[in-house]
Amino acid sequence: MASISVVIPAFNEENGVGDTVRAVRKAFETTSHDLEIIVVDDCSTDRTRQFAEEAGAYVITHPRNAGYGNSISTGVRNARHPWIGITDADGTYPVEELPGMLEETVSRDLDMLVGARQGKHYRGSAIKSWVRVAFKLLSEFTVGQKIPDINSGLRVMRRDMLLRFAPVMSGGFSYTTTITIIAFLTYHFVDYRPIAYHPRIDASHVRYVRDTLRAAQIIIMTILFFNPIKLFILECLFALLCGCVIAVLAFLIPQVAPALLILAVTIAAVNTLAGLGFLAEQRRIQYSGIAFPERGYVPLDRRGP
Repeated sequence: MASISVVIPAFNEENGVGDTVRAVRKAFETTSHDLEIIVVDDCSTDRTRQFAEEAGAYVITHPRNAGYGNSISTGVRNARHPWIGITDADGTYPVEELPGMLEETVSRDLDMLVGARQGKHYRGSAIKSWVRVAFKLLSEFTVGQKIPDINSGLRVMRRDMLLRFAPVMSGGFSYTTTITIIAFLTYHFVDYRPIAYHPRIDASHVRYVRDTLRAAQIIIMTILFFNPIKLFILECLFALLCGCVIAVLAFLIPQVAPALLILAVTIAAVNTLAGLGFLAEQRRIQYSGIAFPERGYVPLDRRGP
């Protein structure tokens, strides 16, 4: 028997949160595991809190919208059990997998077991797929091994691991990406389990341009903090590639050589400034304990007696 707190971050999810809570509770009914369900209402403007409470969840409400990652962090800080399960409130994840995932995590002494999404609903649009592949390849290069699903939102994890790395976790949608990279780079035991993935009930809250840029920033900052040499290797390779291309073009088209020289100097200057910026940001992380600019709200302990 194990004890688990299932944390469900929710922002304007009145159409799905109640069914999700009931599905989680039903999944554990025939097991001997101790279960608590925590819904973190991220300052919703609809009836998310009401429907979550009616379904039997313990609900914590943020005083203002703080983001997906901060919502999970609030749930983790207020959880009573040593194992944390997470899922979304939109019906996309097969929560009936959670008991089996918990049992596998405990029996194999893992630190984190992740549901690796399968099927057409996970692939999504072409642009979304390309962005996901790019982030996946960058993360795999950083950790040095294959990552079947970099940002799946169905996981079972050790609470103490999440608390340990809370100061450097993303407060936004990149929370799961961040903990994946950190867990691998700090030699925790992580594995994956194939799961189905369903279409969400309502429209997504993700803003693709803004959240893609933020995700890129978060991944870069995580790499910088835990494995900086990989980031500088990529930067140097990019500068070398640009230099080779410019040299070949200058040789083949002599009349554009002055413009190419200016371009080469510009790239070198930008590369140098970026390197200095990375170093400065690394020192800021080390001395301030605040890792990511998007963390405007630090989750507090909000659980009552």
